[in-house]
Amino acid sequence: MPVAKRADTGNRWWWAAPLLLAILIYLVLALWLAHTKAPWCDEGWFANPAYNLAFRGNLGMSVLEPSGFHLNAYFRGIQQRTYIYPPNHLVALAGWFRLFGFSIFSMRVYSICWSALGLAILFYLLSRFFPDRRVAVFGTLFTAIDFIFLWSSADGRTEASANALALCAIAFYVYFREKNFLAAVVCSQVFGAWAAFTHPNAALVILCLGLVAWRFDRRKFRWRHLFLACAPYLCFALLWCLYILQSPQDFLAQFLVHAAGHHSERLRGLIRPDIAIGMEIVRHLTAYYLSSLWPGVMKGWMIFVPLLYVPAIGWFFRRWRQHPPPVEMFLTYAAALMLAMTFLNGFKGYFYLIYVVPLYNAMLAAWLLNLWKRSAAARYVAAAVGLAFVTLQLSISILHIHSDEYRRDYETTTRDVNRYRAEGKSVVGSAALGFGTGFSGFKDDVRLGAYSGLDPDVLVIDRAYRRFAKQLEEDEPAVFAHIVTLLTTKYRLAAQHGSFWIFERAQPAPDGKVVPWIDVGNLDDIERGKRGQYFYRLVFSASGMRDLEESSW
Repeated sequence: MPVAKRADTGNRWWWAAPLLLAILIYLVLALWLAHTKAPWCDEGWFANPAYNLAFRGNLGMSVLEPSGFHLNAYFRGIQQRTYIYPPNHLVALAGWFRLFGFSIFSMRVYSICWSALGLAILFYLLSRFFPDRRVAVFGTLFTAIDFIFLWSSADGRTEASANALALCAIAFYVYFREKNFLAAVVCSQVFGAWAAFTHPNAALVILCLGLVAWRFDRRKFRWRHLFLACAPYLCFALLWCLYILQSPQDFLAQFLVHAAGHHSERLRGLIRPDIAIGMEIVRHLTAYYLSSLWPGVMKGWMIFVPLLYVPAIGWFFRRWRQHPPPVEMFLTYAAALMLAMTFLNGFKGYFYLIYVVPLYNAMLAAWLLNLWKRSAAARYVAAAVGLAFVTLQLSISILHIHSDEYRRDYETTTRDVNRYRAEGKSVVGSAALGFGTGFSGFKDDVRLGAYSGLDPDVLVIDRAYRRFAKQLEEDEPAVFAHIVTLLTTKYRLAAQHGSFWIFERAQPAPDGKVVPWIDVGNLDDIERGKRGQYFYRLVFSASGMRDLEESSW
């Protein structure tokens, strides 16, 4: 039976300096990113109910129109109660806002603190699994500068806290499994339940932990362990049920639709494993270089980062039986999680990669250290790969910090929005505007009033609205046609602040006729899936403005 042991060392405090260095580097980069990245729609959707619970006494997503979410469904009751997410993260954020005040930076610091804990736990786990303590040092340092890890941590979503809690579950199991198996089961599953009810994807980590436990410790299992393992999940489920019972119909209208995802994509991996494999490869490649809604503008040369992982992962799994038993336990967990993320994580969000990139970084560190021991030529290869990895990861973070979208784009936009509100004008824009408006004085409706009937004076079109236009074009062509007609006849582009584009209501012609100010031609002639992109570029061309975000498409 493999036993995870601490790395051999003559100094019991050997870990302090490298761990503190990793956390310090991580905190500098993460806090700097949190201070400069523009808010996006998901952060607004998480912050709005937490803000309302902290200061208004309810968990409603008050700015979102029930027909204005990007999924093609009516989210009944969402302005009074939010059921699309488990409530753990929302309640915890509400308490955080009460203690430390409300702002986008405060919200992100909450996540950053969780990932700092996650780094410490990662260091501990790697030092237990790998006999060579340098794997723990370099694996943690690589994770501390990893852009995916940093960007997910400097974000108001749930991934940072769910990942840290899941790592705590693994750490408790590893720590207690040889000393007190009952404590290993109970402690790990308390944190596992906490993680799973923070975000359901953390359940994949706990499932993989269960697989590892079954493979290496199944002789220790008794029926009472199963009941004790289930107890924390039942407790969290009971607490959630008390909230659900306030309005079961609203829960069914919100959670089930959101859980299924766009075109039931969260279930697609189970039905079509061939598609799941292709989509997972695409996610890993495009997360680093393709500009999109979540990371903003990226650079093509970042595609080399996932390619650097490939030889390390291949080396690790090719030598599976040659590794010492504790490393084999690590590999069992890593293989299980990679498969789970491929086939059970149907929605291939880039931010979910925070669960697996620490594993890739550990394997990269171990591979480079193995190369370093071989020959002079191998040392040059190891040094070149390590330097390339560090340079690429730091470069993309520095470029995002330098762009400072928060001050250059977001603050300027919210100043304009608050001016419009002071003038008594109505505004529609994504929930991201809530951090500059206190979640009041605007509505979030991606369909721009097609179903809600909203007729605002001002529209704020950001990355989210432009991204969802592509989805609407394919799934709801009538709504997309409504958006095109609206923006070409009733509104004019008044200002552009980076990724935020402000449209004001157009003044009618002297004869009262409504004349389109853009000739869109026949959009049906444009390739399906690219009409939204084509339309917004026409808007810029007609306005005599340069599309600064052309690369983000």
